[in-house]
Amino acid sequence: MDYPAAIGAGLIGGATMTVILYMGILTMPGQMKMNLLYMLGSMMFGGRLMAYMSGAMIHAMMSVAFALAHVGLYQAFDLETNLAAWGLVFGAAHWVIAGMGLAMMPIMHPRIKDGTLDAPGPFALGYPIGTAMGFLMLHLTFGVLVGVFYEVSVG
Repeated sequence: MDYPAAIGAGLIGGATMTVILYMGILTMPGQMKMNLLYMLGSMMFGGRLMAYMSGAMIHAMMSVAFALAHVGLYQAFDLETNLAAWGLVFGAAHWVIAGMGLAMMPIMHPRIKDGTLDAPGPFALGYPIGTAMGFLMLHLTFGVLVGVFYEVSVG
């Protein structure tokens, strides 16, 4: 496994996901309700700046971890080409895992427990349908990007 290539692919994929998500929030505020960085960071910090900063770090670490998992699967299945297509498949699996994780947010998130933050629900279905569809598309995009950037990096 080429760790620097996998880490780089994960960071690019995660950053791209974040940019697309917040562009969706800005352009379709009625449909895109998942403020991901705040949701992640506000599990630990009450202040908005610290919540956003820590949320960005958490998402970056998760992006690297999932990219390492994607690349581990590429190697486990001896996949060396067409990694964008395989990334789409693995992105769908990533969506399932993340979607189940969202279902558990009310158990561990203090802001959801006290009612100051809406629960996303499984697969973001606690939000408008545009958010749930965006949640799927963002994970598919992540998978494709990890596949593309990893394949380009390792040549």
